[in-house]
Amino acid sequence: MTVLALAFFGVASTSLLLAIALIAAFQRFGRVRHATYWACAFALIALDHTLMAMRLLTSGSHTVANLVSCTASLTGATLVALGFRERSGLRDKRWLLGTLAIMVVGCGVLVVLYPAKPVHHPVVTTYAVAMLFFSIRALRRGPERELAQGRTTLAMMSLFMAFFGALTILGLMTDPWGTLSTDLYHAVYVLGVPASLTGIGLFALFLLAEDLAHGMRHLAIVDPLTGLLNRRGFEEAARRVKAQCRRSGTPVCVAVVDLDHFKSINDRFGHAAGDLALSEFARRLQSGLRQGDLVSRAGGEEFVLLLPGVNVREVSDLLNRLRVTLSADQEDEALGFPMPTASFGAVEIGPRDLLATCIERADLALYRAKRDGRDCVRVDLEQAVPA
Repeated sequence: MTVLALAFFGVASTSLLLAIALIAAFQRFGRVRHATYWACAFALIALDHTLMAMRLLTSGSHTVANLVSCTASLTGATLVALGFRERSGLRDKRWLLGTLAIMVVGCGVLVVLYPAKPVHHPVVTTYAVAMLFFSIRALRRGPERELAQGRTTLAMMSLFMAFFGALTILGLMTDPWGTLSTDLYHAVYVLGVPASLTGIGLFALFLLAEDLAHGMRHLAIVDPLTGLLNRRGFEEAARRVKAQCRRSGTPVCVAVVDLDHFKSINDRFGHAAGDLALSEFARRLQSGLRQGDLVSRAGGEEFVLLLPGVNVREVSDLLNRLRVTLSADQEDEALGFPMPTASFGAVEIGPRDLLATCIERADLALYRAKRDGRDCVRVDLEQAVPA
């Protein structure tokens, strides 16, 4: 029993360290709520295993300790699931808390009725399986396509769920439910539970770190005012699309868009109104484009588009239709003033053309549109210079 108690103390120490690490991650990684759920979960798991160890080292009735231990174990499992659901944007937790309350009462009744026998063990491990299942479902709803660590966590959580399922079956075969000795159950528990809990805690930390890195990368490639790609993000995405078009022989055009007389909005209504106009124009621009088109804010009131599947003969018609839908003739209710018109310059990207060179040529076509009276589309029809 002393060896088993030491093993339980080891689980408690590891869980406490994970709780502290998750609190530190909460402080450093953006104060996300799911980090606090996970930290509290591992603190309760540490309490649960501390009480389990103390029961083995002391004599007498342990009813109160069993009640606290059981409640801590069930609540910890619930908080793990709540953390994964919160991370994936699934914030409805009433049904989970209601289920937890029912399980706490049910296990409490078993502990009181059978104080000397671990009748509640299979119930607790079954509940742990259910919470891991809901955690896995939440992971599948999260941003796992972009995060390699999320996919690894998904696989490992499935493995942990399978282990707790096997532990439940073993518990039902062990005294007092079955005929097997509790020594086998404790041996499997000590071999598998510490690794499972440590794995869940470490993967939670890895997810928090990778979420932060993903968020920082998102900030680096997205314009904060409009939510569109910035120049850096556009260039990275455009090179990939351009390469795909080259391999498949699909035409692709690049266009530069500039709001006409934008300075007058800032002068008449203030910079806040100018920012609102840019945001609204970006929203309309994005909604007016086709799926697969790229749009970015290059700076100021200038935007850059990448239009795969469109050649030099088709781009003018496409952009003219877009131009008409972007500006309203009457006063825009969202802005309080009419949306300004826009001028477009475009060019088709040849298979060996540099993206930067084509953007420069589209910019020159835009200047022609400005000279020709604005609110129009001009296309560079000259053959591109090979790279």
